[in-house]
Amino acid sequence: MASISGDDGADIDIVIPTRDRPAQLATTLEALRNQSCDRLRVIVVDDGGRTRAENLVPNQLRRSMPIRFIRNEESIGPGGSRNRGAEASGAPYIVFMDDDCIADRDLIARHRAALMAGGPTVSLGPILSPPGQRLPVWTHWDADRLGREYRRLATGESQPGWRHVYTGNVGLRRDDFVAVGGFDTRFARQEDVELGRRLARYGCRFTFDPAAIVWHDSDRTLRGWLRIPVYSAHFDVLMDQLVPDSRLWEVHDELTARHWALRATRPLVRMPLAQRTAVGAAVGAGCLLHAARLDRAALAAFSLVWDLTYNQALADATLPGVRQGSSL
Repeated sequence: MASISGDDGADIDIVIPTRDRPAQLATTLEALRNQSCDRLRVIVVDDGGRTRAENLVPNQLRRSMPIRFIRNEESIGPGGSRNRGAEASGAPYIVFMDDDCIADRDLIARHRAALMAGGPTVSLGPILSPPGQRLPVWTHWDADRLGREYRRLATGESQPGWRHVYTGNVGLRRDDFVAVGGFDTRFARQEDVELGRRLARYGCRFTFDPAAIVWHDSDRTLRGWLRIPVYSAHFDVLMDQLVPDSRLWEVHDELTARHWALRATRPLVRMPLAQRTAVGAAVGAGCLLHAARLDRAALAAFSLVWDLTYNQALADATLPGVRQGSSL
């Protein structure tokens, strides 16, 4: 990847892909303008939006901080867009963020401190929902799952690793990113986790700072959320095809370690029609329970939705060792 150095003296570049989300992008940039550290630059990659991103950002905001805009005339996806941003970086360190993430004031300073400690390093921080909001139940399910994992990371119960690499909040050395080849654009989703896998194989250490926070105000729809477990299953299959030691036995172990009620339900809905019926019923029940403020039961219903959808997609993709009708 070629380096294009700027004249602003930045030692850390924040790369943000975007596409036709002016309000979210402006809020994201405003938070970066108010960081506690300096010597940073923002690289915004407009992924073929209807209107050029630089024309959507208020002039006052553009004048108050170093921002470089790059435009893809046609969409190349988030992975390809982040690669273009990294190619334009002249800084030794890169932080990847999404255009709907709001950085805590000390976010960049904390990533910089972790990366300057030396050696191949990937710096991770939590992606949290803004406090005080009543979220849709599927977004609440995501936030609850992530929140529990972040607590385990903060207490040392879990160790940070490649499966915790999310492009909403991750920092790394540009040289390490270049050395592993950047994002693999064959992955339409979970390209960040796949990158994390190659960074781990390269020898990077992973650090987690619970105070390196971004706030994620997700606007994901239920329909969009229901596609995620399908993408996750296809990701695991593609990883098996591309990575010789992708350790898919970990998928088997994770499935067999899930709650007994989930494991007991799977054999009852092996046929596709039964699976779709069960998923639809669980979605409806979860939404009603959430409306009634019975959040624990609502989250359990959406755990069932995720589990059944993922397992069906995994079986359809004929992952070796996990076939249609498997007892997983």
